[in-house]
Amino acid sequence: MASLNLESHGDRVAELMDGLVTGVEELANGEDWQRWLDVARRFHRYSFWNTVAILTQAPGATQVAGYQRWKSLGRQVRRGEQAIRILAPCLRRRTVGEDTPEDEPATVTRLAGWKVVSVFDISQTDGPALPALPISQLDGPDPGPFRHQLTDLIRSEHFEFHLGAMPPGYEAANGLTDFAARTVTVRDDLPAAQIAKTTAHELAHVLLHKPGSHDIDRARREIEAESVAYIVLGANDIEADAYSFGYLASWSGGDTDLVRATSERVLTGARTVLDRLGLPILATPVA
Repeated sequence: MASLNLESHGDRVAELMDGLVTGVEELANGEDWQRWLDVARRFHRYSFWNTVAILTQAPGATQVAGYQRWKSLGRQVRRGEQAIRILAPCLRRRTVGEDTPEDEPATVTRLAGWKVVSVFDISQTDGPALPALPISQLDGPDPGPFRHQLTDLIRSEHFEFHLGAMPPGYEAANGLTDFAARTVTVRDDLPAAQIAKTTAHELAHVLLHKPGSHDIDRARREIEAESVAYIVLGANDIEADAYSFGYLASWSGGDTDLVRATSERVLTGARTVLDRLGLPILATPVA
């Protein structure tokens, strides 16, 4: 692929990054996001072992909560539904410092053991729909040559690219980069524009997140990869706002400072991809 001098396009790439931060900020301040966030906060984050227990008993589970929690959300567990059993901590509170006048008494909470509790998946309940995460799949025209050039870049990094069914355990994901197997998989039942966006996202993982090269937490990896994908698509006149803003808001918790903190690596990654793509559209001056 021909290499382009991107110096003249720096403003365009930076402009897209600024627009991304602004879009996430506006979404995070909107009513739809706040409604979704209010509901999301009511769902516990389960430990690894409880996650395994849930998936073992109910492999299709997506949103899990206790009986009373579902009632508080306006949904009712259907009669006869089999509960999913998990472990919950038994906590005990005690006051310390009462016997020493010089110290202020303080209440501490300590783990006293574990108990088995029942939870239910949303599919076992009836009631009004919960607020949806504001993410919509891209459904524009098929950016055919551009999409194939993205897959060529993945292969040039000595990764196999598969467009097909997701591996077991990742059925709900749109894409997956496996560094150990050196494979990238993108699901084939997505709209063509979404396939292009997801392919750009996984390409960003390949370029930015090699194990040991830049070890950061999962949230930051996802923010970086999605931001690169957004900029790469935007530089080629493909709008990804409907998906990227919500995706980034969910991984950042609506914290635009976290999105902005990734900008240096994101801009470097996006420019690298755009330079290697060498698409004619990049030669169009930015007003």
